[in-house]
Amino acid sequence: MKTYLPLSLCLLAGMLLLPACSDDEPAISPLPEKTYTGNAALKLEYNDAPMSGKSVTYTQSGNTANLVMNSTVSLEELSAALKGLPAIPGPGVLPGTPLLTLPVNLHADGGKYKFEGSGETDYVTYRYSGDVNADVLDFEFEDVLLKNQRLANTVWVPAPTEKETEGIGYKSLPLHIVWECSLPPILEDFDGTIQDALILMATLPIIPVYNNTAYMSLVQAIGSALKTVAFRPDGNAVVTYLQTNNGSAQFAQAPICMIQYLPLTDNILKLYINPTDLMGQILINSSSHPDLPANPFGKAAKKVTRAYVGNTATGDNTATESSATEGSSPSIQDMMQIISKLAPMLSEGIPMQYDLTQTSLQLYLNTETLLPLLQGVIVPLLEDPIIQASIIEKISANPSLSGYLPVIKALVAAFPQLLSTTTRIELGFNLTAYKP
Repeated sequence: MKTYLPLSLCLLAGMLLLPACSDDEPAISPLPEKTYTGNAALKLEYNDAPMSGKSVTYTQSGNTANLVMNSTVSLEELSAALKGLPAIPGPGVLPGTPLLTLPVNLHADGGKYKFEGSGETDYVTYRYSGDVNADVLDFEFEDVLLKNQRLANTVWVPAPTEKETEGIGYKSLPLHIVWECSLPPILEDFDGTIQDALILMATLPIIPVYNNTAYMSLVQAIGSALKTVAFRPDGNAVVTYLQTNNGSAQFAQAPICMIQYLPLTDNILKLYINPTDLMGQILINSSSHPDLPANPFGKAAKKVTRAYVGNTATGDNTATESSATEGSSPSIQDMMQIISKLAPMLSEGIPMQYDLTQTSLQLYLNTETLLPLLQGVIVPLLEDPIIQASIIEKISANPSLSGYLPVIKALVAAFPQLLSTTTRIELGFNLTAYKP
């Protein structure tokens, strides 16, 4: 018996150790550094809503990893007219944070590394969880909450279009329009103010609908197309709008994470637009609506042809540019100038002023934001003769606008002078509280 006892004890000990060994996770190799992007490799959620167009760079060191989250926008992929333009930074994964670096603790589980925790930025608090392997990174932001809740849980609709009961003008419009400036000599005969001219343009039926058989005004389009704007506590602004689909129309909700907002003070906020979601909504509508172009950015710029006349031997040549045709667009140099002015707003947010009461919300670009943009972007475009000719061509073809062509030409010519004397300019939306 003494001969068999040690062997029996060894077998018993081995049997007792087997369950303990089976509970241990097999070791997995550290993952190489990788940038996860696209819907297949990156599954990113924000309070249960999917986020698109983002990138996460994963760098592991032992049982910890750094996740660097951001987005970039490839302009070349948006339109052939933008070919050659560099990618630009896009909005981040959290409002107010274009680039988020998040250190996480890892533990192996089922051939993946899992992680969870909580964090905060200057503007939001959140929890997170996720897992990662060599092919897919799955990340969820949970319980995201803005620290400034001034606009949270409010719902708004466009203000109605209502004329003054006596006299001319409007006492209510869905568009917020203010422009205070001096009229240059070229507009001395103009009856009214520049603000009056803008309101006139917004209320004239100039937008062709129903295959060019009727026209509607900009304020009518806003009033009929925009149903509600809701501000969630997590920083998402949810828009419900009229979506067209195969010739029919129904109200639909834009993607939850398409528009995010961040109140900075009691009257200044920033808006963040996700270009991936925005392009998706444009394509959903334009692919089925006869009044929208197949390419939402329009046709690529056509080359300007120059005809030379005169005596080539003596060098007495006169170059004449052909008239602009439909589809003319800014040159690559113009686009670079526009992007240099607008690109920072994509990642850093569009600064907006808001005036809030219990029953109304005015949300608009104020003078400090709008005036430099008009001077740096619109003025150079209006100086381009091809763009001028294209504007005039479109106005001439519109029966609602053709009668105003002389005034519009004068406005285009005087635009730089108008801006130089501008003391206040505001453009945006007037909203009223939603009533179920």
